[in-house]
Amino acid sequence: MSAESPGRVLYLIFSHENQAQVVRLAGAIRQLSANALIVIHHDPSKEVFEPATLLRIPGVRLIPNPLPGEWGDYSLVEQYLHALRWCRNNAEFEWLCTLTGLSYPLVRLGDFERMLLTSEYHAFVRYFDAFDPGPYPKGVWPRGTGETRYLFRYFKLPRFRHYYLLPTWVKSRLAAACEALNLSSLIRIAPLPRGARTRVGVRRMRLPFDNDFKIYAGRQMLNLNVRALDKVLAFVDSHPQYEAFFRRTLIPDESFFVSILANDRDLNVRNDVQRFILWPKGIGASSVGVITAGEVDIATRSGAPFGLKFDTRVAPDALDLLDSMLGIIRWDQDAESLTAVSTPPSTNH
Repeated sequence: MSAESPGRVLYLIFSHENQAQVVRLAGAIRQLSANALIVIHHDPSKEVFEPATLLRIPGVRLIPNPLPGEWGDYSLVEQYLHALRWCRNNAEFEWLCTLTGLSYPLVRLGDFERMLLTSEYHAFVRYFDAFDPGPYPKGVWPRGTGETRYLFRYFKLPRFRHYYLLPTWVKSRLAAACEALNLSSLIRIAPLPRGARTRVGVRRMRLPFDNDFKIYAGRQMLNLNVRALDKVLAFVDSHPQYEAFFRRTLIPDESFFVSILANDRDLNVRNDVQRFILWPKGIGASSVGVITAGEVDIATRSGAPFGLKFDTRVAPDALDLLDSMLGIIRWDQDAESLTAVSTPPSTNH
């Protein structure tokens, strides 16, 4: 362990693009929390992260030997495990919160951190029964999603880079064939968005769990204390069949960690991910919406400490408005230093 002082919250940021916004997020967290630890895992397959961009923000660390990832793939779980283990072995903290590079603070983080450090809970996550999600509010799966994701063993198909050259009638026949296969109980063809490779799934004969272990789904963002983190890592290390199962599922990062946490009877887990997430396309959307300046007020009034997602390439004014509301000094490469932590004005949102 390092000599870092305990009693801290560690913010673990996962990013793969838009490095300037990731740096801006780290700078905002540092201004809103002088004592927090800030650690970044940046996917090396997308672009190389330039450490020099972080030099003016004190106390920010990059995960060494970061792992590449693909949307919807088990490699995203591997990124989490790699980063979580590194943090546990190289820093001392009481709580760890994961963020994406497109997250941003909505409130003064001191209040959020005090809540965590004095909480009776061991984790705050979003979870629901993967096979029986119940009523369908936004952000919860339509019925049948859990069966498709977890009752089949999936294998990647080769990329067909010239699919766009096929005649329309051929594409229609292929789509009809996939639809017919998916009506069976034995096969699933699963095209994935964001450039991920299509998968073919074969029905599993059984699940590698007993009747007491339920598969949950939810959000991949985690807020957990050291006790919960240690329990998660110990479970993974002692249950190789658990990893083997999720390697052949769809979008496993939305179930892998919350299933461990929600099934552990020794942990007090709150079903609240502590994030404001915009779902403009409703249930089953593959991506959350971008929060614009006009939606910042809704986000801040939610009471969540962080919002998702913000994108300076689409709606740059949203972060400018939040900076103004929270008293965050805009950091850029022309600034001499970000060593002083500003005191945000008192606001009620």
